[in-house]
Amino acid sequence: MNKILILFAFSQIAFAQKTIVKTSLHFSGKIDKYPIEMTIEFIQGKDSVSGSYYYGKKKQNMPIFTKGIYKAGEIKLDETTYIATKTGNVPQKTGSFLLQLDSEYKLSGIWQNVKKDKKLNTTLSCLEDLSSFNPKNYSYKLNQYKGKAENTNGEPTDNFLISKLDIYNSKKEKVQTISGFNKAIYEKDATVELEDLNFDGLLDIKIPIYFPDRIKFDSGYLYFVYDKTKKQFIRNTKLETLESLHFDQKNKEFVKFEADGSGNETDYYYKWSNNNFYLIKKVQSFEDNDKTTYTEYEIKNNKSVKVKEYQK
Repeated sequence: MNKILILFAFSQIAFAQKTIVKTSLHFSGKIDKYPIEMTIEFIQGKDSVSGSYYYGKKKQNMPIFTKGIYKAGEIKLDETTYIATKTGNVPQKTGSFLLQLDSEYKLSGIWQNVKKDKKLNTTLSCLEDLSSFNPKNYSYKLNQYKGKAENTNGEPTDNFLISKLDIYNSKKEKVQTISGFNKAIYEKDATVELEDLNFDGLLDIKIPIYFPDRIKFDSGYLYFVYDKTKKQFIRNTKLETLESLHFDQKNKEFVKFEADGSGNETDYYYKWSNNNFYLIKKVQSFEDNDKTTYTEYEIKNNKSVKVKEYQK
Protein backbone atom coordinates (compact mmCIF):
# COMPACT_ATOMS: atom_id res chain seq x y z
CA MET A 1 0.00 0.00 0.00
CA ASN A 2 1.21 3.50 -0.78
CA LYS A 3 2.79 5.19 2.26
CA ILE A 4 0.46 8.15 2.11
CA LEU A 5 -2.51 5.75 2.18
CA ILE A 6 -1.14 3.97 5.26
CA LEU A 7 -0.59 7.23 7.08
CA PHE A 8 -4.02 8.45 6.04
CA ALA A 9 -5.74 5.30 7.27
CA PHE A 10 -4.33 5.63 10.79
CA SER A 11 -4.70 9.35 11.32
CA GLN A 12 -7.82 10.76 9.75
CA ILE A 13 -9.65 13.43 11.71
CA ALA A 14 -12.80 15.12 10.44
CA PHE A 15 -13.03 18.91 10.55
CA ALA A 16 -15.40 21.67 9.49
CA GLN A 17 -15.10 21.72 5.74
CA LYS A 18 -16.12 23.77 2.76
CA THR A 19 -15.86 22.89 -0.91
CA ILE A 20 -15.12 25.83 -3.21
CA VAL A 21 -16.59 25.33 -6.70
CA LYS A 22 -15.16 27.26 -9.64
CA THR A 23 -16.45 27.13 -13.22
CA SER A 24 -14.39 28.35 -16.18
CA LEU A 25 -16.44 29.28 -19.23
CA HIS A 26 -14.85 30.29 -22.52
CA PHE A 27 -16.30 32.80 -24.95
CA SER A 28 -15.44 33.69 -28.53
CA GLY A 29 -16.56 36.82 -30.35
CA LYS A 30 -15.73 40.43 -31.09
CA ILE A 31 -15.23 43.86 -29.64
CA ASP A 32 -16.47 45.97 -32.53
CA LYS A 33 -14.69 44.34 -35.52
CA TYR A 34 -11.82 42.89 -33.47
CA PRO A 35 -11.95 39.13 -32.67
CA ILE A 36 -11.29 38.15 -29.05
CA GLU A 37 -11.25 35.02 -26.90
CA MET A 38 -12.40 35.42 -23.29
CA THR A 39 -12.40 33.22 -20.18
CA ILE A 40 -14.57 34.01 -17.17
CA GLU A 41 -14.30 32.12 -13.88
CA PHE A 42 -17.45 31.95 -11.74
CA ILE A 43 -17.41 30.89 -8.07
CA GLN A 44 -20.52 29.09 -6.87
CA GLY A 45 -22.39 31.10 -4.24
CA LYS A 46 -20.46 34.31 -4.90
CA ASP A 47 -21.00 37.22 -7.27
CA SER A 48 -17.30 37.91 -7.91
CA VAL A 49 -15.88 36.82 -11.28
CA SER A 50 -12.43 37.00 -12.86
CA GLY A 51 -10.61 35.93 -15.99
CA SER A 52 -8.80 37.25 -19.02
CA TYR A 53 -9.12 37.80 -22.75
CA TYR A 54 -6.84 38.24 -25.72
CA TYR A 55 -7.17 39.59 -29.24
CA GLY A 56 -6.93 37.26 -32.23
CA LYS A 57 -7.08 33.48 -32.30
CA LYS A 58 -3.79 32.53 -30.63
CA LYS A 59 -3.64 32.04 -26.89
CA GLN A 60 0.01 33.11 -26.93
CA ASN A 61 -1.16 36.68 -27.59
CA MET A 62 -0.79 39.02 -24.62
CA PRO A 63 -3.65 38.43 -22.15
CA ILE A 64 -5.64 41.26 -20.62
CA PHE A 65 -6.82 40.37 -17.11
CA THR A 66 -10.32 41.04 -15.83
CA LYS A 67 -12.25 40.95 -12.56
CA GLY A 68 -15.66 42.12 -11.53
CA ILE A 69 -19.19 41.24 -10.48
CA TYR A 70 -21.89 38.91 -11.84
CA LYS A 71 -25.38 39.69 -10.61
CA ALA A 72 -28.89 39.17 -12.01
CA GLY A 73 -27.59 38.20 -15.44
CA GLU A 74 -25.29 41.20 -15.71
CA ILE A 75 -21.49 41.02 -15.75
CA LYS A 76 -19.37 44.06 -14.98
CA LEU A 77 -15.65 43.61 -15.63
CA ASP A 78 -12.69 45.92 -15.15
CA GLU A 79 -9.66 45.10 -17.30
CA THR A 80 -6.01 45.45 -16.34
CA THR A 81 -2.85 45.32 -18.42
CA TYR A 82 0.74 45.40 -17.16
CA ILE A 83 2.95 48.27 -18.30
CA ALA A 84 6.73 47.76 -18.31
CA THR A 85 8.61 50.37 -16.25
CA LYS A 86 12.12 50.68 -14.81
CA THR A 87 10.87 49.27 -11.53
CA GLY A 88 9.02 46.35 -13.13
CA ASN A 89 5.61 45.62 -14.58
CA VAL A 90 2.93 47.91 -13.18
CA PRO A 91 -0.81 47.06 -13.43
CA GLN A 92 -2.92 49.70 -15.12
CA LYS A 93 -6.68 49.81 -15.65
CA THR A 94 -7.37 50.21 -19.37
CA GLY A 95 -11.11 49.71 -19.75
CA SER A 96 -14.24 47.89 -18.65
CA PHE A 97 -17.11 45.72 -19.89
CA LEU A 98 -20.83 45.87 -19.18
CA LEU A 99 -22.34 42.64 -20.50
CA GLN A 100 -25.64 40.76 -20.34
CA LEU A 101 -25.59 36.96 -20.07
CA ASP A 102 -28.68 35.45 -21.71
CA SER A 103 -30.30 32.03 -21.27
CA GLU A 104 -28.13 30.57 -24.06
CA TYR A 105 -24.98 31.87 -22.36
CA LYS A 106 -24.29 34.50 -24.97
CA LEU A 107 -22.77 37.78 -23.85
CA SER A 108 -23.68 41.12 -25.36
CA GLY A 109 -22.99 44.67 -24.29
CA ILE A 110 -20.24 47.26 -24.50
CA TRP A 111 -16.56 47.75 -23.85
CA GLN A 112 -15.46 51.24 -22.89
CA ASN A 113 -12.10 52.86 -22.24
CA VAL A 114 -11.07 54.38 -18.91
CA LYS A 115 -12.14 57.89 -19.90
CA LYS A 116 -15.54 56.47 -20.95
CA ASP A 117 -15.43 58.54 -24.11
CA LYS A 118 -15.11 55.49 -26.34
CA LYS A 119 -17.67 52.67 -26.36
CA LEU A 120 -17.62 49.59 -28.58
CA ASN A 121 -20.28 46.91 -29.03
CA THR A 122 -19.27 43.50 -27.75
CA THR A 123 -20.82 40.12 -28.64
CA LEU A 124 -19.54 36.74 -27.42
CA SER A 125 -20.74 33.14 -27.64
CA CYS A 126 -20.01 30.47 -25.05
CA LEU A 127 -17.88 27.59 -26.39
CA GLU A 128 -19.30 25.12 -23.86
CA ASP A 129 -22.65 23.36 -24.29
CA LEU A 130 -24.51 23.79 -21.01
CA SER A 131 -27.74 22.13 -22.19
CA SER A 132 -26.52 18.61 -21.28
CA PHE A 133 -24.71 19.50 -18.08
CA ASN A 134 -25.13 22.89 -16.43
CA PRO A 135 -23.01 23.33 -13.28
CA LYS A 136 -25.45 25.74 -11.66
CA ASN A 137 -27.91 22.84 -11.29
CA TYR A 138 -25.51 20.81 -9.14
CA SER A 139 -23.58 21.08 -5.90
CA TYR A 140 -20.35 19.35 -4.91
CA LYS A 141 -18.90 18.23 -1.59
CA LEU A 142 -15.41 16.86 -1.07
CA ASN A 143 -14.85 14.62 1.95
CA GLN A 144 -11.97 16.33 3.77
CA TYR A 145 -9.79 15.25 6.70
CA LYS A 146 -6.78 16.19 8.73
CA GLY A 147 -4.18 13.47 8.34
CA LYS A 148 -0.52 12.61 8.07
CA ALA A 149 1.50 12.63 4.86
CA GLU A 150 5.25 12.41 4.29
CA ASN A 151 7.17 15.62 3.77
CA THR A 152 10.39 16.09 1.77
CA ASN A 153 12.39 14.51 4.60
CA GLY A 154 10.24 11.39 4.60
CA GLU A 155 8.64 12.37 7.90
CA PRO A 156 4.87 12.23 8.57
CA THR A 157 3.45 15.72 9.01
CA ASP A 158 -0.04 17.18 9.44
CA ASN A 159 -1.87 17.87 6.20
CA PHE A 160 -5.35 18.43 4.87
CA LEU A 161 -6.52 15.50 2.74
CA ILE A 162 -9.46 14.55 0.51
CA SER A 163 -10.89 11.09 -0.13
CA LYS A 164 -14.28 11.36 -1.86
CA LEU A 165 -16.45 13.67 -3.97
CA ASP A 166 -20.25 13.66 -3.72
CA ILE A 167 -22.33 15.36 -6.43
CA TYR A 168 -25.93 16.46 -5.83
CA ASN A 169 -28.63 17.70 -8.20
CA SER A 170 -30.87 20.73 -7.61
CA LYS A 171 -33.22 18.56 -5.52
CA LYS A 172 -30.32 17.73 -3.16
CA GLU A 173 -30.34 14.13 -4.40
CA LYS A 174 -26.96 12.47 -4.65
CA VAL A 175 -26.32 11.58 -8.31
CA GLN A 176 -22.73 10.35 -8.09
CA THR A 177 -20.01 9.53 -5.58
CA ILE A 178 -16.40 9.48 -6.78
CA SER A 179 -13.94 7.75 -4.46
CA GLY A 180 -10.76 5.67 -4.61
CA PHE A 181 -8.30 8.47 -3.91
CA ASN A 182 -6.59 9.87 -0.82
CA LYS A 183 -4.69 13.03 -1.68
CA ALA A 184 -3.24 16.03 0.13
CA ILE A 185 -4.43 19.56 -0.65
CA TYR A 186 -2.87 22.96 0.02
CA GLU A 187 -5.63 24.64 2.00
CA LYS A 188 -8.28 23.67 4.52
CA ASP A 189 -11.08 24.29 2.02
CA ALA A 190 -10.72 22.03 -1.03
CA THR A 191 -11.65 23.16 -4.54
CA VAL A 192 -13.59 21.60 -7.40
CA GLU A 193 -12.90 23.22 -10.76
CA LEU A 194 -15.22 22.73 -13.74
CA GLU A 195 -13.71 23.07 -17.21
CA ASP A 196 -13.99 21.30 -20.56
CA LEU A 197 -10.91 19.03 -20.57
CA ASN A 198 -11.47 17.07 -23.79
CA PHE A 199 -13.14 19.83 -25.89
CA ASP A 200 -16.42 18.03 -26.46
CA GLY A 201 -18.33 21.08 -25.21
CA LEU A 202 -19.17 19.48 -21.85
CA LEU A 203 -17.73 20.59 -18.53
CA ASP A 204 -15.47 18.14 -16.73
CA ILE A 205 -13.93 18.20 -13.24
CA LYS A 206 -10.41 18.83 -12.03
CA ILE A 207 -9.40 18.93 -8.36
CA PRO A 208 -6.15 20.65 -7.30
CA ILE A 209 -3.89 18.45 -5.16
CA TYR A 210 -0.56 18.86 -3.37
CA PHE A 211 2.54 16.64 -3.17
CA PRO A 212 4.04 17.43 0.26
CA ASP A 213 7.02 15.13 -0.39
CA ARG A 214 8.32 17.33 -3.22
CA ILE A 215 10.35 20.52 -3.23
CA LYS A 216 9.66 21.37 -6.89
CA PHE A 217 6.58 20.62 -9.00
CA ASP A 218 4.56 20.01 -5.84
CA SER A 219 1.09 20.55 -7.35
CA GLY A 220 -1.16 18.67 -9.75
CA TYR A 221 -4.76 17.69 -10.36
CA LEU A 222 -7.18 14.82 -10.25
CA TYR A 223 -9.07 14.76 -13.57
CA PHE A 224 -12.60 13.44 -14.22
CA VAL A 225 -14.11 13.53 -17.73
CA TYR A 226 -17.89 13.69 -18.12
CA ASP A 227 -19.45 10.80 -20.03
CA LYS A 228 -22.65 12.09 -21.66
CA THR A 229 -24.05 8.58 -22.23
CA LYS A 230 -23.54 7.42 -18.64
CA LYS A 231 -24.14 10.92 -17.21
CA GLN A 232 -21.20 10.28 -14.92
CA PHE A 233 -17.71 11.66 -14.38
CA ILE A 234 -14.98 9.12 -15.17
CA ARG A 235 -11.52 9.47 -13.65
CA ASN A 236 -8.66 9.85 -16.17
CA THR A 237 -5.47 8.68 -14.49
CA LYS A 238 -3.47 9.11 -17.70
CA LEU A 239 -4.12 12.86 -17.61
CA GLU A 240 -3.07 12.86 -13.96
CA THR A 241 0.43 11.65 -14.86
CA LEU A 242 0.93 15.02 -16.60
CA GLU A 243 -0.15 16.78 -13.38
CA SER A 244 -0.70 20.52 -14.11
CA LEU A 245 -2.14 21.36 -17.53
CA HIS A 246 -3.50 24.39 -19.38
CA PHE A 247 -6.51 23.85 -21.66
CA ASP A 248 -7.03 25.89 -24.85
CA GLN A 249 -10.70 25.67 -25.84
CA LYS A 250 -10.34 27.59 -29.10
CA ASN A 251 -7.49 25.50 -30.54
CA LYS A 252 -8.72 22.29 -28.86
CA GLU A 253 -5.35 21.38 -27.39
CA PHE A 254 -3.81 21.36 -23.95
CA VAL A 255 -0.30 22.19 -22.82
CA LYS A 256 2.09 21.08 -20.11
CA PHE A 257 4.71 23.70 -19.24
CA GLU A 258 8.04 22.66 -17.70
CA ALA A 259 10.84 24.92 -16.47
CA ASP A 260 13.89 24.10 -14.36
CA GLY A 261 14.38 27.64 -13.07
CA SER A 262 17.68 28.00 -14.92
CA GLY A 263 16.35 29.18 -18.27
CA ASN A 264 15.58 25.76 -19.73
CA GLU A 265 11.91 25.40 -20.68
CA THR A 266 9.81 22.82 -22.54
CA ASP A 267 6.17 23.09 -23.60
CA TYR A 268 4.32 19.90 -24.57
CA TYR A 269 1.19 20.25 -26.73
CA TYR A 270 -1.45 17.49 -26.83
CA LYS A 271 -4.61 16.79 -28.84
CA TRP A 272 -7.47 14.35 -28.26
CA SER A 273 -8.33 11.60 -30.73
CA ASN A 274 -10.80 8.73 -30.15
CA ASN A 275 -11.04 9.39 -26.41
CA ASN A 276 -7.27 9.40 -26.00
CA PHE A 277 -4.70 12.17 -26.20
CA TYR A 278 -1.39 12.38 -28.02
CA LEU A 279 1.68 14.61 -28.12
CA ILE A 280 1.58 16.77 -31.27
CA LYS A 281 4.30 19.33 -30.62
CA LYS A 282 7.23 20.03 -28.33
CA VAL A 283 8.80 23.49 -27.96
CA GLN A 284 12.16 23.74 -26.19
CA SER A 285 14.30 26.72 -25.23
CA PHE A 286 17.68 26.43 -23.53
CA GLU A 287 19.76 28.82 -21.47
CA ASP A 288 22.83 28.45 -23.71
CA ASN A 289 20.99 28.63 -27.06
CA ASP A 290 19.29 31.70 -28.54
CA LYS A 291 17.19 29.55 -30.85
CA THR A 292 14.03 27.62 -29.99
CA THR A 293 13.73 23.96 -30.98
CA TYR A 294 10.41 22.76 -32.38
CA THR A 295 9.48 19.08 -32.71
CA GLU A 296 6.25 18.14 -34.48
CA TYR A 297 4.37 14.83 -34.31
CA GLU A 298 1.54 13.11 -36.17
CA ILE A 299 -0.92 10.62 -34.73
CA LYS A 300 -0.40 7.28 -36.49
CA ASN A 301 -1.69 3.90 -35.33
CA ASN A 302 -2.59 5.37 -31.94
CA LYS A 303 0.91 6.70 -31.39
CA SER A 304 2.68 10.07 -31.60
CA VAL A 305 5.19 9.78 -34.43
CA LYS A 306 7.89 12.42 -34.87
CA VAL A 307 7.74 13.99 -38.34
CA LYS A 308 9.77 17.19 -38.14
CA GLU A 309 12.32 19.04 -36.02
CA TYR A 310 13.68 22.52 -36.62
CA GLN A 311 15.06 25.61 -34.91
CA LYS A 312 14.24 29.28 -35.25
